[in-house]
Amino acid sequence: MNKGQRAEDPGIGSSFEKPVDRLMSRDGSFRVERIGESSGLREGFVALVTMSVGRLVLTFVIGYLTMNLLFGSLYMIIGVENIGNADLGTLTGRWMSAIGMSVQTLTTVGYGSLVPSSPAAWLVAGVEGVFGILGFSLISAVLYARFARPKANLVYSEQGLIAPYKDGWSFQVRVANRRNTLMVEVEARILLVMADVDDQGERLNYYNLPLQIDKVTFMPLSWTLVHPINAESPLAGLSMADLTQRRAEFLVILKGMDEGYMGAIHARHSVRYDELVWGARYVRAFSVKDGATRLDLNKLSDFMKVDMPARLPA
Repeated sequence: MNKGQRAEDPGIGSSFEKPVDRLMSRDGSFRVERIGESSGLREGFVALVTMSVGRLVLTFVIGYLTMNLLFGSLYMIIGVENIGNADLGTLTGRWMSAIGMSVQTLTTVGYGSLVPSSPAAWLVAGVEGVFGILGFSLISAVLYARFARPKANLVYSEQGLIAPYKDGWSFQVRVANRRNTLMVEVEARILLVMADVDDQGERLNYYNLPLQIDKVTFMPLSWTLVHPINAESPLAGLSMADLTQRRAEFLVILKGMDEGYMGAIHARHSVRYDELVWGARYVRAFSVKDGATRLDLNKLSDFMKVDMPARLPA
């Protein structure tokens, strides 16, 4: 039985039909695959705002090429002879004229040598022009939402440590802000998740880990979150084998204000049992040169090993 006081289920769940590999990815996203999720324009916009930059660029490129191919095909169907100055000599020339007409219309750059020369061509061009305006308006809205949405850009140490603390031991993980902007009024919380066995079988139990300091006014440098392991800690009396067997996972939750966005930000991070170093201390990641403090983010994960017992004191 753990000595630490169990916390309420934060909304993740406590009982599953099979063991869960990990509840949260290292980047803070929950490992949940949704089946039958809702769809629609609003959800599609949210997907564009939250997807990775590479996927977003690829989506826009594919959408642009698809629209040009679609309307180019329509110009071919109504007849390229309805486009003024079109190349009618070869099939390749006809396609190039149709696609060129579509590119001019979709991008709303105006007409050059290729122009609509019949009511049918003007109708297709008018419809395509509306799609072009809507498409570039959507791109502008997505880019604005991505840049304007407050988002943390934090970096964490690659490993959490079971490290010396005063006359005992502690769990530690280090975090820093990648941006030059200052984070203020930053609060931290660590939730420990372990698989425990009781009369109902295996269940996930949650424990709040009290921190040495759970709030800082400013965070210009790195911040080492420290949970002292005392007699009241749920880690008291455990060994590395115990943490592995019970699939221990430390969920790190931070919130604060970013002066660059002038808005509140929330960030999450996960440290699993196999990302934990038993017996180590972090190497200082900042130094002073010419009277100025320098933070080396490349050293954020650096640590040195120390001797420690195979089992934490109870």
